[in-house]
Amino acid sequence: MSSKSNPQAVQASFFPERQGNGRRRDDIRNEELAELVSLIPEGIVCLDRNWRITHANPEARRISNLEPHHIESESMWEMFPHLVGTELERCYRSAMETGRPEHLEHYSPLRDIWLDIRVFPIRGGIAAYFRDITDHKGAELLRDSASRQLLAVLEATTDAVVSVNRENTFTFLNRRARELLAVKGNLIGKDVWEEFPFARDHGQYHHYFHRAMNEGIPGEFEDYYPEPLNKWFSFQIRPSEEGIVVFFRDITARRKADLTFRKQQDLLSSIQQAALVATWDVELDTGQVIFGEGSYPVFGRPFSELPDLQAFTQFVLPEYVPIVANLITRTKETGEMIVTDFPIRAADGTILWIECRGQALMVDGVAVRLRGLSIDITNRKRNEERYRILADLNPQAIWMGAADGSLTYANQILLDYLGFTEDDFQGEKWLRAFHPDDRQRVLAAWKHAIATGTDYDLEARLIRAYDGRARWWWVRAQPLRDESGKIINWLGVNIDIDDRKTFAEKLQQRQEETERQRAELETIYRTAPIGLALFDPIEFRYLRVNDRQVETIGIPREKILGRRITDLIPLPGITDVFRQVAAGNSIRNHIFEGELPARPGEHRYWNCNYSPIRNSDGQVETIAAVVQEITHEKRAELALVQSEKLAAVGRLASSISHEINNPLEAITNLLYLIANSDNLPHDVADYVHIAQSELSRVCQIATQTLRFHRQAVNATYVTAQDLVEAVLNLYQGRLANSGIRVETGFSTTRRILCLENDIRQVLNNLIANAIDAMRQGGRLVVRAHDAFDLIEGEGQRIGIRITIADTGHGMSPEVRARIFEPFYTTKELNGTGLGLWISSGIVERHHGRLTLRSSQHTVHHGTVFSLFLPCLDAVQKDEHADIA
Repeated sequence: MSSKSNPQAVQASFFPERQGNGRRRDDIRNEELAELVSLIPEGIVCLDRNWRITHANPEARRISNLEPHHIESESMWEMFPHLVGTELERCYRSAMETGRPEHLEHYSPLRDIWLDIRVFPIRGGIAAYFRDITDHKGAELLRDSASRQLLAVLEATTDAVVSVNRENTFTFLNRRARELLAVKGNLIGKDVWEEFPFARDHGQYHHYFHRAMNEGIPGEFEDYYPEPLNKWFSFQIRPSEEGIVVFFRDITARRKADLTFRKQQDLLSSIQQAALVATWDVELDTGQVIFGEGSYPVFGRPFSELPDLQAFTQFVLPEYVPIVANLITRTKETGEMIVTDFPIRAADGTILWIECRGQALMVDGVAVRLRGLSIDITNRKRNEERYRILADLNPQAIWMGAADGSLTYANQILLDYLGFTEDDFQGEKWLRAFHPDDRQRVLAAWKHAIATGTDYDLEARLIRAYDGRARWWWVRAQPLRDESGKIINWLGVNIDIDDRKTFAEKLQQRQEETERQRAELETIYRTAPIGLALFDPIEFRYLRVNDRQVETIGIPREKILGRRITDLIPLPGITDVFRQVAAGNSIRNHIFEGELPARPGEHRYWNCNYSPIRNSDGQVETIAAVVQEITHEKRAELALVQSEKLAAVGRLASSISHEINNPLEAITNLLYLIANSDNLPHDVADYVHIAQSELSRVCQIATQTLRFHRQAVNATYVTAQDLVEAVLNLYQGRLANSGIRVETGFSTTRRILCLENDIRQVLNNLIANAIDAMRQGGRLVVRAHDAFDLIEGEGQRIGIRITIADTGHGMSPEVRARIFEPFYTTKELNGTGLGLWISSGIVERHHGRLTLRSSQHTVHHGTVFSLFLPCLDAVQKDEHADIA
């Protein structure tokens, strides 16, 4: 029965148990209290120790969406499974278990409300008091949103902002402030004057900070802070309720720019004084002229005689007056800079040449003033006349062109060669001077130079006037520009290169052939399959090495050149050999052996030839070395001997296995007869069974040994389990003695076509290496399963994958990179370095893949070899038989 239909159940769950069945005065009081609880506007829920709801007032039922049948029915966690694992469950259980009150704020996504929940222990369980605080939470979120927006603004501003409380402690720094003060680290909570002691005792910092903090008066100032900031800052200090807020920015660049500007102004003033330049300012309405202070009297008369433009034009030569007037009109209309030069008559009657530069000052599109400067260029004009005379006398052909590309001058040498007069340069008549086949190319190049302002440079044939012969000339021209970069004119020169060009073409051909041969020799030297090097004959330092010699030494080329050979190749006797060569003797087929620092632990062999190279005086200038590494040949010799020994041992083991089979069969039969005797004592029978088991193992080992060393002629179908177990049986004793635990797993029965003994040889190498890697015991895991292998351009192949994993010491990246190289071994004298190389070749001939991964981690260490063998179809079977 629910508490809603049974008030006694409500009272019993919320108040202490009654000690009788009759209604007493306490019962009436409890009923009144229960009614009062139902009127409380907050939710109240009571739970017993089985987590069943024993009471819920109306507000609790509304918030939790409880129905009458939920009271004293299933547990709370069954009714509300989404609450399991939440902070609310943790608090409820804590109050139930510890008897201590709990408090939390909980968000209900189902009802989209926030609840403030307080949990109290009561007799028989707990009571939860909760109220809806969604509106309160919304206000907090709005307040937090406004704070975040303000913080985002402060973080985004380009000004640095910090706040300091009345204890002179930093309470806030925005992003820019943290950047500018990054050298001081985290400043939050630190004292201003302790972190920046200079500000306390110098400059304006303390004054403005104190006034804003204590008197509430804002302030602004600029000051410099030395080490560790070394910057100029602009400060705005504003009082706040908590202390002050400081806005500041880095103005170091602006201060430097101001200082530079002042220096430039001073420099300009000095230049004007030293250059003796006259500056002027003309008021266009009245024509009044005002000359700048300190102007040099460039016009050859006092400035008092030139009060306005009308007085000035009286001294300009008459033919130039219209030119000057037109230029003034143009700048008044357009506001552009004008540059002109003209002659003026001085007070003593002499003619002076003046260059004037000026520009109109525009106000609302109307020219009101004309400002500029004038320079005396009389000496320059006289020099130009001298240069013209010198140009005519110059043996080279010299010419000039205007900015628009029209030719304006050619010296006498050029005119005589071409048979031209100055009129022949008008328009494009000058093109007649060039050979007809060159004219189009010459004109296109000249137009391109005029359009782009780039140098004019080409070779072309000019026709000599007196005999009509065309000779090759080098034609060049460069633009002459004014201060604004505008082209004033072009200066050109033509040089007769006909004789030189003919010779140059032959020389060019020879140089190209020589360069080709040099490149071929350089390529041969660099890519030669033997090591080549050059040494100085004094300290035997490397001067040059080819790629093969760099590979032999094992370090980058730049770390070889300039170093002594004894530093890189410290082999016994090498110094004596080089001394003999430095003395002028050649060394042929000298064998060196040893280890190099770049590849320690690897004994290598080299066949070396050294020859002195002499200069024109017969002195030894360099030493040439030809080095051929013969390590593989040496190792091959040793491996051949070892292989013959191993082959002999294998044949001997096969012979022994074959010979002992007959006596083993006899012993097996005898033991069988003994074991089946009727009068055999029981204790003896146990010994006979043990002997039979061990003898069976001996027979199996002999059989596997014979099969292992018998060479297969044709490929056969075999399972992975047959291949692996045959090899594991051979190593059973060694595995047991080494304390190695073997785990096998064969999840495939697929039969693959292969040379059985060759694949066993591969597995034998891999398992033997795994045993060698676990000297102190470990775990050997061999598994086989069906697999796919992806081959680029061929798609997926179906086959089996056999993995052999050990828990040995693992391999370094350097060892993994060379593990399949022939003659590379980490077992010193106990290994030939051929096992994995041969295994890799066998797998490749079977169209398989052999890969590995290894780790030297202190906890997870070991090596895993993965052997993939493909399943071949009927067509491939015949091809596969050729593996033998």
